[in-house]
Amino acid sequence: MPRIIKTCCILLLGLFVFSCKVEHLTPPNEPMKNIAGSWGIIHATRNGTDLTSGFDFTKFRIVFTDSTYAIDSLLPFIVTTTGKWVFDDPQYPFNLIFTPADSSKSILAPFLFPVTGGVRNIVITFSPGCPANSYQYTLQKVN
Repeated sequence: MPRIIKTCCILLLGLFVFSCKVEHLTPPNEPMKNIAGSWGIIHATRNGTDLTSGFDFTKFRIVFTDSTYAIDSLLPFIVTTTGKWVFDDPQYPFNLIFTPADSSKSILAPFLFPVTGGVRNIVITFSPGCPANSYQYTLQKVN
């Protein structure tokens, strides 16, 4: 009798294991990130301290095309002249890489692309020259 129960249990277990359908899930296709357009600063911090209300950031613009950028105002920023940009990975970027036109040296900035309040933002963190100062700018597209 115990042998019959053991055999039945093994058969039932075998039925359960082999009756399962194996599905091969494909990850969702993440679209390429498009940052083309003119962006302005809506929030700024230095070493965690909010700078937004203490400075006039309204004149700052950075304009991205498919592969170049141009800056319309001088503020502490990761670059000071026009040049080229690329993502470290077009589909899943973690860094935005700037190469100023007057330099062959590329400058890497951590990159976030969140949606806040239904609006796409760019968050860039950088240290312009002095490693003791860390800036974080939240940019939003302007018309």
